[in-house]
Formats: sequence, C-alpha cells, structure tokens
Amino acid sequence: MKLDNDKLGHFIQKIKLHPDNMGKYRSQLENLKSKLKDKIKNDDSNGLKVSKFILAGSWKKHTILRPTGENPIDIDLVLYVTGDGNIQNDLKKLHDFIVEYLEEIYPQKDIKRDVDAEGNTKSIKIKFVSSGLEVDIVPVVPVTNPQNYVWQPQRGGGGKYITSVENHLEFANNLRKNNPSYTSIVRALKWWRNYKELKPSEQEGGLSSYSIELIVAYLDCTRGVEPSIEEAVIRFFQLLSESSFPEISFEHAINQIPYYSTPIYVADDTNNENNATKKLDAAKWSEIVEEAEEAFDSLNLAQSRNNEGVTVEEWKRVFGPTFNLN
Repeated sequence: MKLDNDKLGHFIQKIKLHPDNMGKYRSQLENLKSKLKDKIKNDDSNGLKVSKFILAGSWKKHTILRPTGENPIDIDLVLYVTGDGNIQNDLKKLHDFIVEYLEEIYPQKDIKRDVDAEGNTKSIKIKFVSSGLEVDIVPVVPVTNPQNYVWQPQRGGGGKYITSVENHLEFANNLRKNNPSYTSIVRALKWWRNYKELKPSEQEGGLSSYSIELIVAYLDCTRGVEPSIEEAVIRFFQLLSESSFPEISFEHAINQIPYYSTPIYVADDTNNENNATKKLDAAKWSEIVEEAEEAFDSLNLAQSRNNEGVTVEEWKRVFGPTFNLN
C-alpha cells in the first residue's frame, strides 16, 4: 500500500531533532555566537582577523537528525578570515590562527584539532561535553570575484576550493520553499544512509549529507518537484540504481565539470568544478548502488501490498526498526 505524507510524518518526527531538545544546543550556540560578536567588535589588531561568521550545515538547512550513539549533533560554524590577501595559500597558518582565536574566546574549552602525519590541521572542532554538541569550525577566505564566494579548505586535508556558503544556504532555502517535503525527504535518506552504514568516515569515503541534498535538489530541478515523501525517496533510489548515473551539475553555478576519475560526479550547487563525491571510490559506490537497488525493490514491493503490516516490514528493511507509522 502507498503511504501518504501524513502516515510517513510519524516516522519523520521520530528521526528529526525534536524542538523540546533544541533548547540546550541553542543556548550553547548563542553563548558561542555572543563571544564571537564581542571579539569581532572589539578586535583592533592589524593583520588576520575574523570579519564575520555564519551558521551552516544541517542545523541551518533544517535537515538535522536526532542524535544517536554514532551520530552526535554537529553544527557547522563558518568563520570569514580577512587581513591577508594570500592566507588561502598557507592553510597551516590559517588553521593555526583559527585555533588561537578560539582559544582566546573560549579558554576553558579544549579546542579539538585533527592533524595529519605532517602536523597539518585537517579539522577543528569545539565539543560541549554536557550536551554532546559538536561544532565544526570552517575557516574561509573571501575572494574579490565572484561576489559572496570564498576559498575553503578541503575537509580532511587535500587543499582548498572556491565555493559560496551564502549562495548554498539561499539555494537550500529556495528548495524548502518550492517543496514543503524537501527537508523530510533529505532526513529520511540521511537516516537510511546511517542505518546502512554508508556514511563517510576518516578511513573511507561514503555518501555525505551534502551529496544527498544535492541529488535530491537535482531531481527536483530536472524532473520536477516531488512533494510526496514516498515517491521522492523511491525516485532517489531509482536514480542511484540506474546503470548509468548522470553527471550532476547546476545551471546557476559557476564553471563547468572538469575531468574527473571518481565513479560519479555530484557538483557543488555553487561551483560545478567542485565534486561533492570526490572521496568516493568504486568499491564504496558499488556498495551504495547495491543498497539503493534493494531499497528501490523493497519500497516498490511495499506499494504493491494491501496489508499495512507487510508494508511496514518492507519499509523497515530500508530504514530499520525505528520505522513505524504510529
């Protein structure tokens, strides 16, 4: 049997971060933002400085999931660094500056930094032990042209690239406006990804939340907005199951897709030169396709059943024991 949005809404409510639990995270974020605002306002130093900051990631885009043991609440905080026109070419100096900057405003916090064998910082994180909240710090360096674009270090090391955090957030906001089910669709697919253990790790690539958002956006942009959560999820699995996965790019983004050697190409919606699946290898992609094929078959079978219990069991094969209509 088919499941409408009202029925699936019970499942979405179970996997999303409940508003009652957002207060403790929001208060910690507000405290951090307050400290940053004071530091920026009163910073009269010469040279490098943080000119502004914005929240990004799933928290800002309303696609955040409730925390689980292996998947804590994480929020991206983007810091715009100015004062040195060449700082994007010295990522070690940029990261060192950000760590020192955060230690000044948060002396009681242990600012976590992940470094490679050569001592280069790969990521910076502030962890709030009381709530489990993790804030990923993303330093960026504004460019003169195009407007609103920045240099951003590659997560996990590997250089830098040009993107636009602000344009991406605006695009995500427009997707939500055009499709009221967009956030529910992305949440469901992220939950499937986590349940099937297809999430990227430090050891290997995987299906990132960003790439899921981009594929759902691509489908809405090229095949029409699909407000049915069920049909949109099935459409996603069908695309991943196809023998020839399309090159995904966006007409409103700058630049064109370059040569690439990865199994698939999913462009950043602000710059087609950036591949959101850059770290995905053939073996992991094959695993993702296999899981998507099984999900596609299960949900089509679920639609053909006339019994709600059997239908639910097929959905549980895809989304795990958390799935329920009650």
